[in-house]
Amino acid sequence: MESWKPNPQAAPFVPRKHGTRTLIHPHLSGPSYIYRHKLLAKIFQFLLVLVLLITIVINIVFILDTSRRLQEESTHTVIQDDVEGRDVASLEQSQAQLEESAPKMLTIEVLSSQSRVAVSVDGATILEDAEKSEGRGIHVLVLNQATGSVMAQRIFDTYSPHEDEAMALFLNMVSDGRIIIFAIKDEGTFQMKQPARELLHRLGSRRAQLISWRDMWAMVAQKAVRMYGESFSKSTDAPHVLKSVLLLK
Repeated sequence: MESWKPNPQAAPFVPRKHGTRTLIHPHLSGPSYIYRHKLLAKIFQFLLVLVLLITIVINIVFILDTSRRLQEESTHTVIQDDVEGRDVASLEQSQAQLEESAPKMLTIEVLSSQSRVAVSVDGATILEDAEKSEGRGIHVLVLNQATGSVMAQRIFDTYSPHEDEAMALFLNMVSDGRIIIFAIKDEGTFQMKQPARELLHRLGSRRAQLISWRDMWAMVAQKAVRMYGESFSKSTDAPHVLKSVLLLK
């Protein structure tokens, strides 16, 4: 070794680099592997699409079935309501016809006194005057002969002059067939002359010629038809009540 001498003409020594080699399994490379990978991806996509289509079909069937049931229930309800509505309408019509065919009775009560007059129809007060120093004279109330509703109301202070003439004029203007109610409060004859008494007599009064100073008097009549009731008493502090029942036509 001592006799060895380096060769100046020799090339420098460079160590060889060994690269890292990746070992690939022969089944994981090549055209067959790529083909199988693509095939599996397509199969997976197809399954997803199939599941989506099945879900859509199920939803559509559910919606159609629900709509059909709702429509059937709605139709059944409409038919039932229509039948019930017809039954109710028929019942109401029958009741209305029965009410129309049945006679309508009207109960009238008239109170005459020195301090108060009142008129009630079927228990409902339609006229009341109890004011002191007011409402003296003959109270007149006109009712409709078909419905019993109030058509007119007047007070004629026949204690004073010419009030009897005004009462006669008013009564002559009332249509035939109307129900007329009379009641005296306090005093109603001092200035009532013979023509007014005769008019009351023609309306059916049997006491028109007998009523005098502060007498109590009440009458219910239907003009040109009939007189339903009349009450009369001589001057007294006690109220006088007339009750009449009449048929509406």
